[in-house]
Amino acid sequence: MRLYPRKNLSLARLGQAVQCRARLALTLVCLLAFSLPLLACDAFKQEDIQEVARYGSGGRSLALRLVETYPFRAPGSQEETDTADFIMQELQRYGYEPELQTFSYTSPEGQSRQSQNVVVNIPGKGFHQVEQETDDLLYGSRYNQLPANFKDLYVLAGAHYDTAYSRAEAQAYDQQAAEAQVDEEGNPINTGPQLPPMLEADGLDDNAAAVASLLTLAVQLKTQPAGFPVRLVFFGAGHDGFAGAKAYAQSLSPEDLQNIQAMVNLERIYAGDKVYAHAGQNSVLGGEQKNYALRYPLYLCTDVYYNNLLLTNNGFALFTNQAGCQKNLPDVGPCVYREWTETQGNHTPFDKLGVPVVFFESADYNLENCEEPIKESNDPSFSATAGMIAGTPYDSSKLLLQYFVPEGQIKRADFFGKGDSQPVEESSTTKEDMSYIETTDPLEIRINNLAFIMRELASSAPLGWQANR
Repeated sequence: MRLYPRKNLSLARLGQAVQCRARLALTLVCLLAFSLPLLACDAFKQEDIQEVARYGSGGRSLALRLVETYPFRAPGSQEETDTADFIMQELQRYGYEPELQTFSYTSPEGQSRQSQNVVVNIPGKGFHQVEQETDDLLYGSRYNQLPANFKDLYVLAGAHYDTAYSRAEAQAYDQQAAEAQVDEEGNPINTGPQLPPMLEADGLDDNAAAVASLLTLAVQLKTQPAGFPVRLVFFGAGHDGFAGAKAYAQSLSPEDLQNIQAMVNLERIYAGDKVYAHAGQNSVLGGEQKNYALRYPLYLCTDVYYNNLLLTNNGFALFTNQAGCQKNLPDVGPCVYREWTETQGNHTPFDKLGVPVVFFESADYNLENCEEPIKESNDPSFSATAGMIAGTPYDSSKLLLQYFVPEGQIKRADFFGKGDSQPVEESSTTKEDMSYIETTDPLEIRINNLAFIMRELASSAPLGWQANR
């Protein structure tokens, strides 16, 4: 167990309500205190508005620059290597000294390949003790013993940067699709919805947006370090059986693995209907039982989300899987499908080693039954790919930027129609009257808010302790 059980979520929300009532009371005091300067009330209003996670459009621009420069980052390809150099240069530009970990592996097709992970270690500020409320049972003596490795703990955050297809594979895909549209005499065949060209798919959803979120976190940690050290790993060969994550996990000593406070993995965070946070499968004990210590980092992330009102302030919603149906997990048996996922990713090698995991993805886990496959989107527009965007021709910045528009804009009804792309309509409301949520691109919102949650996770202290300023 790395840290200690958080306060119950219901208590966190109750505390939020108390804070809101206190703020309301303070506002009334300001209105009634005629002898106080108006500036005092103005200052209170400024403090009351929490503009957390509003890091600007830098992360969004970086994701778009990555996919424009390296759209086909297939495992083992030159473009994947060039993308690693791109990430290295960005980190160096921020003032870091990243390391390149090269590794060889055998692909699922049996080919010998080489790839690379980009690793950067970011120091933390540390923690100091604070006075505890002795009458609060949550601060009882059983929570006051720090783990022996407390000072050595760190947060490991990662994302793969490769894509599912090479340029040659995309060309072959498009050629086969074109041939399937005509009969032997060259006459068109009505085969249902026509997919966009795979050559336009550049992996914005899988996984450039997640890479940009990690780089946004790196920028923020340069000026505002977290309490715990943070180690960022950009995994190569994620689409070859998570080869980069496996290589990195195998390179860690038992002590290094034990010191991981949480392994955070970001994957496909942009194009799905909702953003989810999951714990690892290692937290499942069978039935309705769970290993609370291994789910603790997940609960810290949801606390950060609720306590900072990210939905109200920024329009960012975070969910946990609450499907509640029964699964039969190998080595565990029957268990409830809640707060974890069967979806594997670059967190899986760490999950199997017993490391606490938080896996962020965008999808929809509102399942009617456990046999229903997970979709990224329930929009019928994506029915041709069974609701999936990653690894399909729909994972195109050209298309997705038209589909996901700020709330203050009207999305085109003929998004998947033929013809040249047209800009979305502006709302009739003037920009001066529109809120942050109405004017901010969803890609920017997801990149920035996930970076914020990761930073706050790395600053979450044990009970009785507080991160240094």
